[in-house]
Amino acid sequence: MRTLPVSLLSVLLLSAAALFPARGGAQDIETEGRVIDVRPVTRGAEVYPMNKKARFGKSIPEKYVGKRYAVSLVELEGPKRVRAGRKCRITVALPREDAASPVWRPTGETFFVRSLRHYLYACDYDTPGEWIDLPQAGESSTLLFGDRIRVAGTVPPPGVVIARVRELRNGMITNPSIVILPDGSYLAACSGAFRENGVPQGCNFFRSDDGGKSWKVLSKNNGALNFYNLFLHRGTLYQIGTASRTGHVVIRRSEDGGRTWTFPRDEKDEGVLLSDHRYHSAPVPVVVHRGRIWRAVETNVKGEPRRAFVISAPEGADLMRASSWTRSEALASDPEWLGDSLRFKQWIEGNVVVAPDGEVVNLLRVDEERYGTTAAMIHMKSPKKASFDPERDIVTLPGGGKKFTVRYDSVSRRYWTLTNPLAPGDRQATTERYPEGLPAGLIRNHLVLFSSPDLREWTPRDTVITSDNPFFDGFQYVDWQFEGSDIVAVIRLAMGEERGLPARQHDANYFVFRRIPHFREGNIPTARLRTLHPVSEERKNEPTKNE
Repeated sequence: MRTLPVSLLSVLLLSAAALFPARGGAQDIETEGRVIDVRPVTRGAEVYPMNKKARFGKSIPEKYVGKRYAVSLVELEGPKRVRAGRKCRITVALPREDAASPVWRPTGETFFVRSLRHYLYACDYDTPGEWIDLPQAGESSTLLFGDRIRVAGTVPPPGVVIARVRELRNGMITNPSIVILPDGSYLAACSGAFRENGVPQGCNFFRSDDGGKSWKVLSKNNGALNFYNLFLHRGTLYQIGTASRTGHVVIRRSEDGGRTWTFPRDEKDEGVLLSDHRYHSAPVPVVVHRGRIWRAVETNVKGEPRRAFVISAPEGADLMRASSWTRSEALASDPEWLGDSLRFKQWIEGNVVVAPDGEVVNLLRVDEERYGTTAAMIHMKSPKKASFDPERDIVTLPGGGKKFTVRYDSVSRRYWTLTNPLAPGDRQATTERYPEGLPAGLIRNHLVLFSSPDLREWTPRDTVITSDNPFFDGFQYVDWQFEGSDIVAVIRLAMGEERGLPARQHDANYFVFRRIPHFREGNIPTARLRTLHPVSEERKNEPTKNE
């Protein structure tokens, strides 16, 4: 028999060793299942998502500490199957002593999650690339251990991904904002996409020159701002919000399409508009009306209820100077305004908009945890004078308990907004953390387009995105602009990905662009996602029209 040269044999043996290392080496595995998270094994840490009671204790064997594991909600079955690209040993834990099989053998190791003993089982995986089934716990999620774990088969985000957080559950996307520049390109901004430990979180700017199909980074962590929005005024690009360190209201200007920005160095510099204490806001509209430019703000003083007010300046004034701006009186809300059954917690994130009678109003989100269908309308009688009558200025708006942006469309002569209303069944979904169901303010898994002729009567037009998962899917804080017959929008979006789950639906891991075509005509295609109860692969991501 012919033999191979020693040198060639050595190469082949080394290649085989690289492909199929000794069992027990580092594992690169992927898994599938329903609502799967990937977490580090840490003593004292929560074992299951949205479950504060079950934690890893001292009984977890030391060799597993620091590894990763895949898991689902304690109420679900957890990872269903697994595969790897090479031969390796795969280990699972479940609260069953009778899960042994020809494939899965007990290791003899156990540990406790609360008072429930978990048994460890191992499989000598020797079919690279092939899926194998995992044993199931029956009463709680299986735990799948590994060095590096990827979740396969996740539903892709419903839109063009502009950015995502560097590390899942270490920071989140906030402050989504978009503006259409004079040359037709899009400038989008967010915070949180490039967060680094020890580095102040700043603004991240992105540009699209092809109608939102692709995006490039203009700058990262450019200026420590919060609660901001972008806007154009007389051909100049501005950003207004609060300084992250002080909470003062500040404004910045860019002369090069968002690549570089001015930034106030201290509270007396040009660009600082309000510096007496801390303030709150969001990416909210800026409106020019009757010779002035207007924007809503709220106080943010610890221990005090937030007060709503509006700042304005003559449209021809130098917007970078505090002296150009006038502050209206600040109005506090009353918890009794909604009656005995509901509590008016706060009003925030106001939208300045011009009402049909030409009056400037501030339409605010109202925090109310049961239904989330309330907004409040403050009337600006002058740049300094504001009024609110709880008998007539409480407005019914589905999704009004979450952040929304309102803009007026002169073509349809209607006001439009995108909100997160509740759907039947959302409040019935429960976990250990939310045994009575999620509060209305956290249910953000439906994005619906509404319109109104008068800011008081709102009609649902189309569902843009809907998901069956209120725990981890959130399509929220949408900022948007009209562009011809379309709406172009950026979304602070939370949902599962190959790295695992966000902490919750509120804590967005994606920054996403989405176009809503021919919004005035209706029959907008709806992105229907099923991440809590998956359907077949061929249908689960299929956008369908409204019924």
